[in-house]
Amino acid sequence: MPMIQLIRKDGQVIELKASQISFAVTRGVATWPIPIVATRAALDLNSNMLAITIDGIITDDEFASAGSAASCVIDMTRATGNYTSWLSQLSNTLSLTSPSGQDLRDELHGKEIVFSTAGQVDAGNGESIILRFDKAGTINPVVGNESLIPVNIQAANNVGAVATSIQTALTGASNVFVNGGAVAINTLVDVSISAGANQLLSNNFSAGVGNAKVTITNKVKSEKGNRPVVKRADVTISNTSVWTDSFFVSAFTGGVSGSRKSKGDKVQDLLNMTMNASAGGGMISPQALTGDLVELPDSLSSFDVSKLLNIDESASVKKYIVGLRVPYESMITAGASGEVLRQFIIPSGPGTDYPSEDNTEPFDPVTVEGGVLNRPNPFFQQKVAIPGVIQTFTPAYAAGDSVYTFNIGFAAVEQLIGI
Repeated sequence: MPMIQLIRKDGQVIELKASQISFAVTRGVATWPIPIVATRAALDLNSNMLAITIDGIITDDEFASAGSAASCVIDMTRATGNYTSWLSQLSNTLSLTSPSGQDLRDELHGKEIVFSTAGQVDAGNGESIILRFDKAGTINPVVGNESLIPVNIQAANNVGAVATSIQTALTGASNVFVNGGAVAINTLVDVSISAGANQLLSNNFSAGVGNAKVTITNKVKSEKGNRPVVKRADVTISNTSVWTDSFFVSAFTGGVSGSRKSKGDKVQDLLNMTMNASAGGGMISPQALTGDLVELPDSLSSFDVSKLLNIDESASVKKYIVGLRVPYESMITAGASGEVLRQFIIPSGPGTDYPSEDNTEPFDPVTVEGGVLNRPNPFFQQKVAIPGVIQTFTPAYAAGDSVYTFNIGFAAVEQLIGI
């Protein structure tokens, strides 16, 4: 029995066991007879609809699903303004050809990155961690509801050295509060360093900067670790509380709590996702409209209205079902391995053509955005799933059955407008 996937707007997937899957393609071809000559004519404007009907069963989980930990990316090669790298942004701010190590230390001194770990969020006491850059080595750590960890950058002459200083601060023995008690920070998070998104441009701008992307990952695998991160300045040091022209710092994302659910739990979740869900204003993809005729830049390839309205983190928007993934076994793209798992994809836009030999995306593909793994939204990236909306969801249970049955009516669409 194949496992289909419903894809939520926040990237989570819901796997369901399908007993029957049917595709209904309706081409909007207008036809009419021509009198006297006994022949018929048609007008085909390539107007078509795709409806997918899925029947299946919902069962209890035998085992708990695996969770994942939320992570945050601090990338000192990425600018927050319209610049090729943060170093070029900083050079413009300071009116320098290239910032020296001293310029870098002066700029970062007193700046802060504030976040909470999954364990602190779970405790519910409002506890947080403050990373404060220190160029003089005179800032002392503080353990409390706002635990202060100084990041010593006295010897940092480039952004790579700053990244190493952050790693040293977070892997050291500094204590922070969790549920009112002091624990070592290295028991709460893992820290790694790698090349930044604009590493090459940064190296070209200022030779030998070193790997400058820091990834902080919670040790606790829980959705409670998905939290925003605050960038600011200590007013007693910087004479302002605002950190302008900062490098890129992401929120903590990707956290998922492991769980074991009954068939009733799953039906409740699906009812929640199909009732009172919000399209967030809509999702528009110019790339789907132009197809292969015009190659649009990434900046124009999608338009998520919910981000413009700042409601993309709303629960009713995040749970919206945006796509369907139906697996099949492919031989033509498998090479010598025999068969490989693919998902059905639907071409849209002028000139697009997706025969089986061109369907080469792996099943359930992921992309990297800001160093964080994400499932791509099928509205904004073709060939990863079938974008669309659920029109009907019909769960059913009969006395004596050990499972719920369901029927889902899904309509494929590439452009969406709604509240």
